[in-house]
Amino acid sequence: MKKVFLNGDETINSEFADFLGVNAEFTDSIESADIIINSTNYPQYEKSEELQFLESQSAANIPIFTSSLCVSVSEQSALQANPERLIGIGLYNTFSRSKRLEIAPSKITDAAILKNAESFLNETGIVYSIVPDRVGLIFPRIVSMIINEAAQVYSEQVASKEDIDTAMKLGTNYPFGPLEWADRLGTGLVYNILAALQRDFGEDRYRPHPLLKEMTDLGKKFY
Repeated sequence: MKKVFLNGDETINSEFADFLGVNAEFTDSIESADIIINSTNYPQYEKSEELQFLESQSAANIPIFTSSLCVSVSEQSALQANPERLIGIGLYNTFSRSKRLEIAPSKITDAAILKNAESFLNETGIVYSIVPDRVGLIFPRIVSMIINEAAQVYSEQVASKEDIDTAMKLGTNYPFGPLEWADRLGTGLVYNILAALQRDFGEDRYRPHPLLKEMTDLGKKFY
């Protein structure tokens, strides 16, 4: 059974530990870890410092899973001494509800490192998909864009937040409405995913609605 060292967002780490359950052993010693997981999504400077520390304190053949929702693995790699160790992963509040992890190796992720990481996922029974190394990955990116549109509708007072969420749940059979999803993911994460997409692609369709920026700054939720 591989030893896992968790680093970063404590709430997400707690969910990840519950997600793995008895299928992995957790360690407080980074030197003894077989797998390292960093769940910080933002701010980028904090994440970079954490990754540099993790890299410096662990063996060079140990995979480092790094949440890559707000910054791609390729961009994260630029500040690392051994960037071939990094593998992107989609971690956010309530990620375990999807029952599938999105994994995003970069073009320079070492093949042996990736094989070791996939072996860990298979041994622990985690269902996963390999996706391209892009900001937001797949599910978080799409949901964030839906939330952005819902925030626009809400700010224009076209409908109440309850009506927006009910309409989407009934019309699409989603388990949550977009504004409910925003609260679960955290408006800060949604805002930062959209801001990163807008920065990387330079397209206005990704521009975060000002309401999301305001709510992020004030630490507010829709409900």
